[in-house]
Amino acid sequence: DLLDLARLQDKRGEEEPVPVDVGPVLMGVADLMRARAEDKDLLFSVEVEPGLPPVKAMPEHIKRLWTNLISNAIKYTEPGGIVVVTLAQNPNYIVGTVRDTGIGMTPEQMTHLYEEFYRTEEAKTMERQGTGLGLSIAKRIVEAHGGRIWCEAREVGGSAFRFTLPLRGDDATT
Repeated sequence: DLLDLARLQDKRGEEEPVPVDVGPVLMGVADLMRARAEDKDLLFSVEVEPGLPPVKAMPEHIKRLWTNLISNAIKYTEPGGIVVVTLAQNPNYIVGTVRDTGIGMTPEQMTHLYEEFYRTEEAKTMERQGTGLGLSIAKRIVEAHGGRIWCEAREVGGSAFRFTLPLRGDDATT
């Protein structure tokens, strides 16, 4: 995580974005994460809208984005819970969502969500391992590609992380 963060901060020698089909990248990450979800007895589903156009991005960044969001959802959802991942399109953006029935967050916790090294006390209690960098990295990736990321969460459990990536390099709005 620290190396990924350093690479995102240092733009020297970085490759140029290329057209990326986000759906197949998501499916590859989901295939890798499926065993972890099954080990926790989670209902894990992935839905990709057919015919999605590519976005201009760096493939490794998109893979890391999906990995961080899905990994967190699995990690912080109790056994028997649900993780649903969707990828769709609105007129100007690809819209990704990772929704879970996990531990949830308070409004105060959500104000710190994308800070480096931040982890809630509930997250630390549930899972000792973690750097607190995954969401910070996800935010940097999305914003570096002209998109936007946000979270909708309930205190009593469950959250949905959503992000947009522009289809034509437009500034992100929803």
